[in-house]
Amino acid sequence: MAEAHTEVAHKEAGLPQLNIATFEEQVVWLFLTFIVLFVIVSRLVLPRVTKVLEEREERIANDLDTAERLRKDAEDIRNAYEEASAKARKQAQETILKAKEKIQSDIAKAQAELEETLAAKAAEAEARIAKARDEALASVGDVAGEVASDLVAKLAGIEGDDAAVSGAVKAALADVKGA
Repeated sequence: MAEAHTEVAHKEAGLPQLNIATFEEQVVWLFLTFIVLFVIVSRLVLPRVTKVLEEREERIANDLDTAERLRKDAEDIRNAYEEASAKARKQAQETILKAKEKIQSDIAKAQAELEETLAAKAAEAEARIAKARDEALASVGDVAGEVASDLVAKLAGIEGDDAAVSGAVKAALADVKGA
């Protein structure tokens, strides 16, 4: 009996899936299991996966729309900034130009006033110098007349005519002034 049991066990040994005697039953169970799994997947799992995919697609579309809107907003802001910057730059250049022109005008005015003042001071100084020269020459004439009279008197021993000596000194001074 032990031998009979071992023979049956030996014949049944191996993989049951490969047992040709039970192959038809296995195919039936395979189809039934496949149909049940198909129904479960199509009724329960597939709608959930589809819903998740649709939500993800909708979220991505919304994110893309938001990104496009934000890009346009950023571009509008950048354009407004560039316009404001250009306007400010233009105003600054105009202000600088006006300030430069005003400074040049003020410098020209101050330079003209300085030249006028210097010319007036130079004319005044020339007048004082001419007056001092005339006074010096006038006193030189008297002193020269006295010195000439004294020299003639000492050298020649002659008393000279003051009028003649004075006339000769004036003529000599006139020659000096003319030269």
